[in-house]
Amino acid sequence: MLPDTQRIYLRRAALASGLLLLLADLSLAQSGRRAPKPQQSTTTVTPTKNEDAEATAAKAGPRELTHKVNLIVARQPTSKHLASEDAIFASFMKRLNELTNVTGTPGGDLNRDRAVKRAKTETESVVVLLQFDIDSFQNGTIILNSPDLDVRVLAFEPRTGQEKFKGKVYYKAVGGPMMKKDNWPNGTPIKITTEAVGLEAAEQLHDWLYLEGLRQKP
Repeated sequence: MLPDTQRIYLRRAALASGLLLLLADLSLAQSGRRAPKPQQSTTTVTPTKNEDAEATAAKAGPRELTHKVNLIVARQPTSKHLASEDAIFASFMKRLNELTNVTGTPGGDLNRDRAVKRAKTETESVVVLLQFDIDSFQNGTIILNSPDLDVRVLAFEPRTGQEKFKGKVYYKAVGGPMMKKDNWPNGTPIKITTEAVGLEAAEQLHDWLYLEGLRQKP
């Protein structure tokens, strides 16, 4: 057996050798070349036309048009030209011009034939005709001076003049002679204020424009 002093010396020498080897390994690891960090790409991706269209549609709310539509809006008044007709037309025009990408321009007083001819002269604008008809015959009874109106909204295609849409709203004046039951959506919607009639007619036309835009979308 070795004396205690020799054992201590050998133990310290072994410990020192181990430390030197450890330090040497660390030094080699730290002096080694590190792998370069991946560079971040600075390339700008330009969206395609389809992506632009999808982004525009995403920004638009439900049922909003993503393309601009110009409308020439005419009206066919009754022979009595009631004040309610003017109020309904004003409400109709106001609502149209509130809708996204819809521009409505008054086209004066026209009948159906003249509206068709006007549409044939247009290259882009859809001609819209608001027709008013006094409902004087209700439930088999003739009503004199009836304030109630059948309101039709027609849309004619530019260049061809073809009728592409037909909607209808019934205006039931407050205090009118007879009451009708509103069976919408299976039948004609019935409104009791001129503002509501104009709004309903505009919404019907807008629904058609929206569906027509989806149909024509490539």
